[in-house]
Amino acid sequence: MTKSRKADVELSIRQICEAWRLMCRDAPGRRVSRTAGVDYIFSGLPVAFFNLVVLTQPSISAAALRTFGEEARAWTVDTTDPWSFVVTNEALEPGVDAAAILGECGLGPAFPLAGMVATAVAPLAAAPAGLRLTVPADDLGCASVVDINSAAYEMDFGPAKAMLGRQPFWNDQFPVLGTVDGTPASSTAVLALDGCRYVALVATRPAYRRRGYAEAVMRQALENAATAMGPLPSVLHATEAGRPIYERMGYTTIASHTLFMDAMLLAGH
Repeated sequence: MTKSRKADVELSIRQICEAWRLMCRDAPGRRVSRTAGVDYIFSGLPVAFFNLVVLTQPSISAAALRTFGEEARAWTVDTTDPWSFVVTNEALEPGVDAAAILGECGLGPAFPLAGMVATAVAPLAAAPAGLRLTVPADDLGCASVVDINSAAYEMDFGPAKAMLGRQPFWNDQFPVLGTVDGTPASSTAVLALDGCRYVALVATRPAYRRRGYAEAVMRQALENAATAMGPLPSVLHATEAGRPIYERMGYTTIASHTLFMDAMLLAGH
């Protein structure tokens, strides 16, 4: 791996850790720990997406990966909250079969995420017809960001309102809500992290998809952040569904990650 490539992968891993630490900062049951090669970032809420074990070590061997999986199981033995185990594929030594090794630890692959970066993203030229863009000004508006993500990803993110559904959390961050005839339809947020504008919580309710709403709210949030922070690079972690949109906006992939979850939990869904 070249020096530049290694730096990109490290940036993608670091931004995951920093973004989740920030999003979980006000969680009532927050529990955070850092050990050699692993960051544990748990909100204490019953949402796997907000309880992460992130591998941060480069050149992970099969034996090391198995040890990390076993240690994560031990660290989480006292919690009933679901959690996710984040593996960066570029950090694995050649030939390491993460799915097979972590399967022995009771973990199964849930979905991939692409770490992406853009040095510049053009501001929004004009919002799609009928879409009104606002910055959530109260708890109700902030809770709508959570509700939109629940609907978009078909997961119950409702408990996350305890940390993200409160307006004070967003005082130093940059959320944008898109409404259609008064109905919250699309949303995103840009977080101020480590010299970057980190894009999170990009979502559109299923009934409002394929109208350019997600791109519009995202460009507006990035523009709002740039006004306050300057035109810093933008980083995000994309699902397979969102990746083509981000590529069109000028993002390039710098790392690939896989989220693993409890195999029994995955089997139940």
